Amino acid sequence: MGPIRKRESPAKAAQAQAEAARAQAEQAAAKAKVAKEQDAAIARALQEDEAHRQADLEEVAVEEAEAVPDWPPEF
Repeated sequence: MGPIRKRESPAKAAQAQAEAARAQAEQAAAKAKVAKEQDAAIARALQEDEAHRQADLEEVAVEEAEAVPDWPPEF
């Protein structure tokens, strides 16, 4: 058996509960901040991917346009 503890006063118990609640709130705020930063990073990556995709499509379109022979052919 562990050591016998004296009963904490109601004031100390309330203070401990308040500190625990404050710690939980701080932890929740930190998790929310991390989630927001992750969302922003994902959004930036998606924008960059879309920009690269558009640039690739434009490059392919130019290459295809250059590959098409002039019509009507010149004789």
